[in-house]
Amino acid sequence: MKFLSSKNRNTGIILSYTNTFLNLVCGLFLSSFLLKQLGDTNYGVYQTMASFANYLVLLEFGTGTVMTRNLLACRNKNEDKSVIDKNVSTIWSIATFLSIVIGIVSIGFYFSIETIYQNSLTPEQILDGKNIFIFITIFLLSSFLSQTLNGIPLAHENYTYTSLISIFKILLRTSLLVVLLFNFKYVIIIAIVDASINAGIAVFGYIYCKLKYKVSINFRNFDKLILKASLPMCIALFLQTIVNQANNTVGKFVLGVMTSPEDVTLYSVGLYIFSIFSSLTTIPVSMYMPQISKDVLEGKEGKELTNTLIQPCRLIVLVGGSVLFGFIAAGKPFIKLIYGEEYLLAWLIAIILMAPMFINMSNAVIINVLDIKNKRLTRSLIMMVSTIFNIVLTIFLIKNFGLIGASIATGLSTILQIILLNIYYYKRMNIKVLYLFCKTYKGILLYQIIGAIIGCFVCTVIKNSILAFLTSGIIYVIIAFSGFLILGKNQQEKATLSNLLNKLFKKNNDSRGED
Repeated sequence: MKFLSSKNRNTGIILSYTNTFLNLVCGLFLSSFLLKQLGDTNYGVYQTMASFANYLVLLEFGTGTVMTRNLLACRNKNEDKSVIDKNVSTIWSIATFLSIVIGIVSIGFYFSIETIYQNSLTPEQILDGKNIFIFITIFLLSSFLSQTLNGIPLAHENYTYTSLISIFKILLRTSLLVVLLFNFKYVIIIAIVDASINAGIAVFGYIYCKLKYKVSINFRNFDKLILKASLPMCIALFLQTIVNQANNTVGKFVLGVMTSPEDVTLYSVGLYIFSIFSSLTTIPVSMYMPQISKDVLEGKEGKELTNTLIQPCRLIVLVGGSVLFGFIAAGKPFIKLIYGEEYLLAWLIAIILMAPMFINMSNAVIINVLDIKNKRLTRSLIMMVSTIFNIVLTIFLIKNFGLIGASIATGLSTILQIILLNIYYYKRMNIKVLYLFCKTYKGILLYQIIGAIIGCFVCTVIKNSILAFLTSGIIYVIIAFSGFLILGKNQQEKATLSNLLNKLFKKNNDSRGED
């Protein structure tokens, strides 16, 4: 199999970040728009039902990732079409079976809503919540099937399909919600729009994969041996899904049961900022998978393998650090401008969630090494330990500290996860984690911290929110990026920047010559 060239990988990264940026802009606009159109209470009911329904995602078993992994293995071994069709059909059969299970479990969830939320929601809110839950379930089922199908183009290293579909979805969703909610101020419209769009995307994805990649999706091609070989990866991803969903929703879920819809809404704002950070730091992980796979297959290990991980880790720190420390510098006026001063606590909630995750994501490309060496299950078990700790601590801290307690619990569980994972990476995977952290942060982190401190100080001095946001943001950018560009670049980054500038100057000179 031919591995992705650096140029194709960079194109994939750029397109993914374009999609993420669009999602950020539309998401920030929509979150503010929905709050103003629907109010704290109604939007809080929607968020409460969404966090409750999201536990159904635990049953997905990572079929999209398994699909990609299996098809990549087939392509690498030059297997014939019949073997590929068996793999596709087997994974699709698993996804279909799990969809039926999710549908059955959702019925039980539906009838338990009144019992679970009787102390925090009014009878009218519970009725609305049940109707919302139905459409959220349809949304989750169609998303699950779409993600399974997305594994097919990804296995063929087509990084444009999922990004383009996502861009289309963002634009269509934003347009429909704005038009409909201006005329009909019903919170259920959000769930109906999401369910309709995702169902359409699932149907399109099925047709696209059959026509584009000529795959046969047929239950008769189900293969027990493929199922058996896929189970370890499925179990590992199932455990990881439990971890991710629990960490992302336990705060909202427990707050919804123990407090009020208004508290859930406020916490959701901080959680949304965190989700943006998480999305931006995750992109390079999958994009570098082919290159890391090649390095591992060539027999690199220890410090030699660790050196190959430095550049993608530095990219994650550049991106993730810019979001975290930029938000520390200019986040307060940003929250005031977008959501209002009453949501200012979301600034602190987001920082408590992002700071430990920044450290965790700094070496997240090691996940690719685990996948190649079939060690993902161990990581998932370690993450499970930290998640159980998070759930117990969340319940305790919310009783004593409310909203802040929920974010502190998640932050502390992430720190526990960081410690356990890096001990495993060092002891069992022979990855020089301390060396990797030092090389990753060198020339980047110091200037980001300085920029955040100065920007935050300036932000407290200036009272006008717009002026404070612009001034503190500009100060952060100048300090963090000038420090990196002038003093922090390593040799590879200097060469990359030099080549980029040479190409730009050459293109500029060529266009002048044509004139």
